[in-house]
Amino acid sequence: MTKKTIGWIAAGAVATVLLAILLVTASATYNMPFGMMGSTATSSGSSYGGMMGDEYQLAESAPMMDSAVATRMMGIVPPEMPPTAGTTAAEADQKIIRTGFLQLTVGSVAETSPQIVALAAANGGYVQSSSVNEDQDGRHSGDVVIRVPSEKFDAVLSSIKAFADVVNVESTSGQDVTEQYTDLEAQLRNAQAQEAQYLEILKKATTVEETLNVQQYLSGVRYQIESLQGQIKYLSNATSYSTVSVSLSEKPGLRAPTKGFDIVSTIKEAAQALVAVVQNLGVALVWLVIVGGGIVVPVGLVAWGIVSVVRKTRNKKR
Repeated sequence: MTKKTIGWIAAGAVATVLLAILLVTASATYNMPFGMMGSTATSSGSSYGGMMGDEYQLAESAPMMDSAVATRMMGIVPPEMPPTAGTTAAEADQKIIRTGFLQLTVGSVAETSPQIVALAAANGGYVQSSSVNEDQDGRHSGDVVIRVPSEKFDAVLSSIKAFADVVNVESTSGQDVTEQYTDLEAQLRNAQAQEAQYLEILKKATTVEETLNVQQYLSGVRYQIESLQGQIKYLSNATSYSTVSVSLSEKPGLRAPTKGFDIVSTIKEAAQALVAVVQNLGVALVWLVIVGGGIVVPVGLVAWGIVSVVRKTRNKKR
């Protein structure tokens, strides 16, 4: 092998190493495998098919369109995505769901329940549910659930306790949903920005296939937006209004006569019970005579006949 040939081989080896280094560097820069370095890395950032820049962000956050449709839609470029970074949970206003429970003994449930309802209305709240029951002794019990503005939660709780003779149970709790709320808001902004991009793409669609393809993904984004808005609305309501549940009961007392005591009605009920017993005995007697007679008489006749035959047989043998 001549020196000239060896030189060419060495030069080729050096060139191959340098090319490999360039490919590795380019792959690390664009975060792409070697197989995608051909057409994608050299595509223009303004091309929809290249999926570079803002278009690449859209592809990451939404389902990919059909490749054939996307290829025919070259040049249809969505606008720049607006900033979506929202406030962090630490920077946002605290979103806390507050609830309270009171078990009270009061002088009169019938009087205290309307007072709690009126208190809720006076503080800008409303009644979620209310019920009053009366037992056999004439004592009342009830449950009232109200929603009041969160900033008036403590004041309303104190006012309700003032209605009681005894506060048997008092408990309050708070659930911090600030992080969840801010996360939903950020997701909503992203979805709305994505919707705007699809609308721009839809304007530039030129065929029925392109239009239907874009509308399919646009419908998915809009469904996501409605879902996020519903969750945000629920959390807003849950944190804006606090829930107070109140269980009411009255002190036990001696009441004579107790509710529902009526001697005349009791006598009538006892007499009616006696009539029912006599009727049941008569029904049983009828069944015994008819059904029992229909069974006992034939069986008795058969038994008498057998006994008679046996006796006659014995007498003949003697």
